[in-house]
Amino acid sequence: MYIDKQLRLDSELDIGSGLTTQASTYSVDLAAAKDVAAGRPMYVVVVVDEAFVGGTSVSFDIVTDTVATLASPTYHMRSLAVLTADLTLNREPIVLPIGQVDSDRERYLGVYYTISGTFTAGKVTTFITLDPQTNW
Repeated sequence: MYIDKQLRLDSELDIGSGLTTQASTYSVDLAAAKDVAAGRPMYVVVVVDEAFVGGTSVSFDIVTDTVATLASPTYHMRSLAVLTADLTLNREPIVLPIGQVDSDRERYLGVYYTISGTFTAGKVTTFITLDPQTNW
């Protein structure tokens, strides 16, 4: 699978930090990314780097905003809640289709993690790709 460093949203982000929502560390500038996509669909991929402990579930939300910090995001897509029991190390990555990068979206794209319960452990790496791997 092709992973571009400029399309990385998080690297081993600790979701077990006690927050109820958390924005991705980085966002992608869609003004530049739409040239990369060239009309092809893009995907957000979430890889579990450390098994989740405690808590109930996490939802992964694709958002855009006018600022890179994703301070007041517009939500475009929310995954189903993924239960703690399913957030294990070496699980198949979670793949979320972004669709084509449209000009009507705000400039910066990222992910919000909506957390239910209190996790004592759990880390993810999240990135955007054109070609998600399907043979895990």
